[in-house]
Amino acid sequence: MIYECIMAGRTVKNRIEIGEKEVAALKNNPEIKNHQNITKTFKIGGLPGGQHDKEEIETYLSQIDGVDKVVVNLEDSTVSVDFDPGAIHTDYLRGTLRSLGHDILG
Repeated sequence: MIYECIMAGRTVKNRIEIGEKEVAALKNNPEIKNHQNITKTFKIGGLPGGQHDKEEIETYLSQIDGVDKVVVNLEDSTVSVDFDPGAIHTDYLRGTLRSLGHDILG
């Protein structure tokens, strides 16, 4: 099943494939109902490019609908993303990081 988020009268471009249980959980999640942003921090591997990797991750993730802020910490190898869970799912963020060549460690 494809779950397409509708927010503020517009269809969000980001689509993910999830099951009906996940859709029900999303619809009943109070954070999503109220469209409150949350921050998720990913521990990642594969940051050999240093500043280049930081800029690439911040640029790509910042362009996703529903993402408000991205902070890459090179020392800790973490990426913190402030986003609207009503517009984007964390699995999409994980997938984007993987597509940029970074392993998700936690």
